[in-house]
Amino acid sequence: MLLLESVFQIINESGLDYCVQNKYEMMPEEIPSDIDMMYRNASERDLDRIVLEIAKQNDLLVTQKIVQDYGEYTYILSDPFPASFFQLQLDFYRVISKGDIHNALLAEDLLANKRLYKNMYIPGRYEELRYIIVRRALKNDFSVGHLQKLITLFMEGDQERLSSDFGKQVSELIETMIKTESVSVFEQNYDVIRNSVKAMSNRNYRMIDRIKRSAFIAINYPTKRIFHKCGLSVVFLSPDGAGKSTIISGINETCSGSFYGVSNYYFRPHFFKNLGHYNKLNPSEEATSNNDPHGVVPDGKLKSIIRFLFYNLDFIIGTSLKVNVDKMKKKLVIFDRYYYDYFVDMKRYKYSIDSKWAKAFRYIIPKPDLIFVLDAPSNVIFGRKQELPISEIDRQRTEYRKLTKIYSNVIVIDTNADKESVLSVVTEKILKKQANQTEKIMIK
Repeated sequence: MLLLESVFQIINESGLDYCVQNKYEMMPEEIPSDIDMMYRNASERDLDRIVLEIAKQNDLLVTQKIVQDYGEYTYILSDPFPASFFQLQLDFYRVISKGDIHNALLAEDLLANKRLYKNMYIPGRYEELRYIIVRRALKNDFSVGHLQKLITLFMEGDQERLSSDFGKQVSELIETMIKTESVSVFEQNYDVIRNSVKAMSNRNYRMIDRIKRSAFIAINYPTKRIFHKCGLSVVFLSPDGAGKSTIISGINETCSGSFYGVSNYYFRPHFFKNLGHYNKLNPSEEATSNNDPHGVVPDGKLKSIIRFLFYNLDFIIGTSLKVNVDKMKKKLVIFDRYYYDYFVDMKRYKYSIDSKWAKAFRYIIPKPDLIFVLDAPSNVIFGRKQELPISEIDRQRTEYRKLTKIYSNVIVIDTNADKESVLSVVTEKILKKQANQTEKIMIK
């Protein structure tokens, strides 16, 4: 059975009153970027249970639940072991809205004459025609493809219904557009058509609807959009040569379908520039790589302390104003190295102060959601990069592994295996962590 056949079988068996709004022609053979469904007479709990059942029966993870608006929810389901980009996004709507136009089309309107197509429900012919006009007016992106769909759906008896819904002027414009097969009619009369849709919205958006929506947003947005951040922050640590760059590059692909983008950082959030940038006489930019980590000359003790404290501010402020914002935007945040590198190798960062400074200040540094320590035999790491002697690699590996005794969210990954196997393990850990986070706002 195809994945989408299973998805709609579960939805149908649940008794949900729904219809797929668009893109149904390509399903279930293909999975579109998102599956939009209008529904009615179901609660948030009902939707959560349906989605959890879909995940359970198809060995998927629910990695995102996003409260978009009143009665509007987005779920992303992920394969725990994706070899490349994978995403199953289910969007549930009660109304069609955009910007300042609310309730332009109600679920009741679209579901009135729904019909079975393959194993999913789709709108009736006139209801879909009406939906296309409303949606294109809201998005202002009418195309030849949309026009061809209208021509297929239009029947001579629709004129009276169009006039009742959109008004006589817009009804005549739609008929002209269909009979002349002209996209330009829509484009030239866009403002008139949009105003008609706005009038429909004004009729549908009653005071009680405004109150319900405002109350819903006030209750749900703080708990499910702000305090619960839909993104995840992940840190990768290791001696040079253990495979950070390879794994980070891989998860940018395998995990991207479970998030709304990926933000990559090197070591710190970089809310502030490096300290040398602020030297007006001799400004210097910060390097993002170091081919000779122990060949650098450390700064003096006073400068080391000032720079250390300054960058600590960057970790604190940058996490609040950049990293947490990225997570609120449902992004995966990846750090190539992080503050905990200080525990292992202060010399790499040109400090002449002891790592005890870093350990003393660690309590004020924001902790990421997951910390990966990539490890491999010292001779293997040395074979990949000969930047440090094997004795120093041995020491660093020991120090990195000590992080497991300090932080509960540290995972040591053996990278002395083929890239695909290692990438699969890391991807699974990230997606399962994200699913566990999402589970906290699922209503069972």
